[in-house]
Amino acid sequence: MAWVVAFAIFAIASLCEVIGSISEWTPFLVRTYYLTGAVLVVGYLALGELYLLAGKKIARVAPGATILVTAFATALVFNSSVDSTKLADEGWEALERSTILTITTVTLNAGGTLVIVGGLLYSAWKFKRAGLFRNRMIGCVLIAIGTLIVAMGGTATRLGQREYFYVAMSIGVATIFAGYLWIRRPEGAPLFERTPRPKPVGTSPRFTASRSMPVAAATGDPAIAYLESLLLLDDAEIDTRCTEWSVPRSSTPIFSRGDAILAWQVRQLLSPGGQTRFDALSVPGRRQLADLHHLVLTAPTPVSESAEILFRN
Repeated sequence: MAWVVAFAIFAIASLCEVIGSISEWTPFLVRTYYLTGAVLVVGYLALGELYLLAGKKIARVAPGATILVTAFATALVFNSSVDSTKLADEGWEALERSTILTITTVTLNAGGTLVIVGGLLYSAWKFKRAGLFRNRMIGCVLIAIGTLIVAMGGTATRLGQREYFYVAMSIGVATIFAGYLWIRRPEGAPLFERTPRPKPVGTSPRFTASRSMPVAAATGDPAIAYLESLLLLDDAEIDTRCTEWSVPRSSTPIFSRGDAILAWQVRQLLSPGGQTRFDALSVPGRRQLADLHHLVLTAPTPVSESAEILFRN
């Protein structure tokens, strides 16, 4: 929702610029363009990134803080005067920006860019560390690079080099879109295979592998590797992926005896981190992943509905 608002804000800014370019700039058009395009849009994009990284931690304060900052920025912009003698030649730059407005704009843009780029690179690092989602990792890096290019174009504009703004915007947006397309490419094999270190004599079994290393990396089990990758997603995305594999979720809140046995068998094959994430899922989520493993990922032959029912019972 934060990104929907951000894209709507960006659309308003673009519309203002189109109207101002093909007809004439007005004080209202200048203020609206500056508020949406120069002040707010990056902040709302950063807010969406924060919700992805720490949704529960910021959920109580983020809406109120966002409304407060938006209202503060709106008051600053719409109380700024516009030099009508510069409108025809300079467009939105006819807005006379006070020191506090300039500081607010720079803070929101610089801070927002750091959050977006930092969040993207953190996500890419997580994928690299887990050895999963190669295409998502590459896509995140491309989007981060594109964001930096766009930000550099905005910085050049503030330094008086307006001719570079649209060049940077075009290259940056193209790079961001390339990253988006790369993310959507089908995933292949893991980034790398990890081999377990020899177990020292007398070491407890729980120290035989790193908590971040999927068991499948040591066993070479592609089914468990895929389940480990799904467990990095949120619950709704897990449901979507399993449904795509013809394993829709049942809403029954308790395990049948057969469901419990299958879920426990799958749990034992996961890494310690995977087990923790598996245990955090609801009963329907755990049952859905167990069904995906037994009925699809490890099924030796296509399973008919009657055979599936018999197997489940």
